[in-house]
Amino acid sequence: MTATSTPRGAGCTVATAPDAVRADPVAEAFRSWMRVCSRAGWSPDPVVETVEVRHARDRVTAGPVTARWSVPAYRAAAMDGIAVADRDLSSTFPQVLGPEAHAWVDTGDALPATADRVVVREIVTSRPDGSVEIVERPTARHVRPVGEDMEAGAVVLPAGHRIRPVDVAAVAAAGHVGIAVRRRPRVAIVPTGDEIRPLGSSLLPGEILDTNSLVLEGLLAEAGCESWVLPVVPDVPDELAAAIAGAAHAADVVLVLAGSSAGRDDHTGSVIARLGRVAVQGVAVRPGHPVVLGVLGGEAPEADGHRPASPPVPVVGVPGYPASAERAFDGFVAPLVRRVLGVESVGTRPVAARLAVAVGSPARLDEYVRVRLATVTDAVTAAERLVAVPLPRGAGALSTLTRAEALLRVPVGVGGLPAGAEVEIVPVPGAAFAAGTTIVAGAASAVVDALVEVHRAGAPACLLHRSELTAGAALDALAAGLCHTAVTILPLGAAHDAAAESLAGRLGPITVLEIARSGDGVHTLVVPAAAFDSAPVVELRSTLRSMPFRRRLRDVPGCSCRSSGRETWYAPADDAPARHVPAAHHGIPGDPLDGGSRCATR
Repeated sequence: MTATSTPRGAGCTVATAPDAVRADPVAEAFRSWMRVCSRAGWSPDPVVETVEVRHARDRVTAGPVTARWSVPAYRAAAMDGIAVADRDLSSTFPQVLGPEAHAWVDTGDALPATADRVVVREIVTSRPDGSVEIVERPTARHVRPVGEDMEAGAVVLPAGHRIRPVDVAAVAAAGHVGIAVRRRPRVAIVPTGDEIRPLGSSLLPGEILDTNSLVLEGLLAEAGCESWVLPVVPDVPDELAAAIAGAAHAADVVLVLAGSSAGRDDHTGSVIARLGRVAVQGVAVRPGHPVVLGVLGGEAPEADGHRPASPPVPVVGVPGYPASAERAFDGFVAPLVRRVLGVESVGTRPVAARLAVAVGSPARLDEYVRVRLATVTDAVTAAERLVAVPLPRGAGALSTLTRAEALLRVPVGVGGLPAGAEVEIVPVPGAAFAAGTTIVAGAASAVVDALVEVHRAGAPACLLHRSELTAGAALDALAAGLCHTAVTILPLGAAHDAAAESLAGRLGPITVLEIARSGDGVHTLVVPAAAFDSAPVVELRSTLRSMPFRRRLRDVPGCSCRSSGRETWYAPADDAPARHVPAAHHGIPGDPLDGGSRCATR
């Protein structure tokens, strides 16, 4: 993540703390863990097994896969037509060839040994005596030589390659029935805690379902592992030690869920130390700080009745909160699995975005913030840009995992980022939403609450984010391109248009969408003219005109909905700087953007 530029309208520059940015507590902890595992005698040497090609999808090749024969293994026709020898063709056309000088072939057929080319059917006419007439000069040979696709002995797939469906077809075509692959790493999941209950349980107050096992099982399957979940182990050290030791006999890796923090019932660290060695206890990262990394068995000191047999087995104490568990997996378990399988991290390319609101972060931690994404139209250029909206950062909030579209890293040494900061975010593969967040900035009120409530109910696929700011700060955010619309209250009566025109002088051409009227004035949404037809604004306009919204406003004391949904365009004064005018606004009678007055309503 980089943050080096000054956000437009924000008037500040993000401190980069270059030395701190290069620090990566997760990578350093992983290296320390691997060193301890290596000293205990562990190595990531994979076990090789052979599987049928048809069952090889998502497996990892143990070595290079070479073609047993050439594909195609014969000279083949690349088009339907007639196979002919070049020596039989004349220099002038049309030309007639006798039955002995040609052979009809279809695409993929083997060619006669004497044939040099295929003349396509479209320029060949059959004659009753078996001869053919070629009506014009052939332009290509249309012959697939032996080995055109792959030659015998050529490498079809490299070692350490995760096999895709297209790879299965290529390996089969190259002559293989079976293929050597690396055995899936076997991972035992040990859920712990007196309060944890298996799925399907009826919960009493204070009890929690074991949902983390589901998340980890899925992540392990995606990573190419075979996993199983043990029964929940209570917070009793001896029982926990017995369960972990038993799991280590059959597993390549053991994951112990919860019990890794510093609570009175958190025994994971001490039990791992008893069964082997703790390499790391606690990492300067959030979420995921209480993670424990160690190794079971191996060359640890004194033995006891619980000690697992060699070879040594890596073990991870996974924090209990869902967001922390996922971060521990991404930071430590996934890299370990890749080492065992011998595959490289594909990763996801970061994309540029701007922060909708400030993000605070302690400088001592490497923090990962989950964000939603919004596509906001720039008021000046009409260009669309990504804006990142931070999600709540409670490590126990499971919903943030499903709603997150990207991850923002705030490195050690960077004590937070301001609104408008230019950042790089890493998209979450397969996210449930696609930059569809709508950002409304402004002060809270009963009128705005009603709008948000109805809009969320009527557009469930749209995620609406409220940035609760003062009216002035909301307009600043709108000018900086950090929201789709700003809430403001304009005066009633003759002063209304003057106030709106003043906003246009500040923001450029705008549309004022009326929410409702009350004794305070006219509650409105201010939208840059360039964004008038953007999808989020179109959805808001639809909600403002809807009957459910009008009915909901009747519950707001002192509020009138008669003019809800009214849309009025305002242009800046003649001496204001020119702004971009979207094509959708041209041709509207009375529109100030077409030379009319500076105000037009519909």
